[in-house]
Amino acid sequence: MTRAGRRRTGFTLVEVMLVVVIIGIASAVALPTFAKSFRGAKIRTSTRMVLAMHRNAQSKAVLGQEYTALLFDVRKGTVELVEQSGPRKMQDSFFGEIGGSGGGMGSVMSGSDFSGDGGGDGGGDREAVSSFALRKLEDTVSFESFQGGKEIDELFYVSYYPSGRCEGYTVVLSDGEGRRRSVTVDPITGKAKVKDG
Repeated sequence: MTRAGRRRTGFTLVEVMLVVVIIGIASAVALPTFAKSFRGAKIRTSTRMVLAMHRNAQSKAVLGQEYTALLFDVRKGTVELVEQSGPRKMQDSFFGEIGGSGGGMGSVMSGSDFSGDGGGDGGGDREAVSSFALRKLEDTVSFESFQGGKEIDELFYVSYYPSGRCEGYTVVLSDGEGRRRSVTVDPITGKAKVKDG
């Protein structure tokens, strides 16, 4: 068989360069979108966490027929699900008298304030604090504002009732790059809505 009759295999330099150029253009178009999506991931993750804690508090209150609460600690950037009282007990009995020396919340403490070794001056209140879940916001995300519920020294708490209702509230999260997301919970239906900005 002659050289002319042989079949050519491989790519020419022009074909390889054309593929490289196409890949470069596709990367230039897609990269900003990926970067923007990655930058907003932390505030989206924190928002999903707040929504999950809301659903957990609602489920715990209805299924256990007990008053529960979500504690939003602005200083620590945490959300904690706690038991307010057992079945058929008075609502808010867990929190004591606001600003007084009553139950665990009267001294502005949450379950996260107690160390595992039993030390500290809060040891006597340890048994009164019944924490079901504690979650922290992502690194650069913080609570910007809070409306509804009750407040004790930058610790906001929202009550959830055995009927499935809760105190209506809006919490606004923000990150270090100016992005904001708000979570608004309807007091009657218990449905949560998320809004950007």
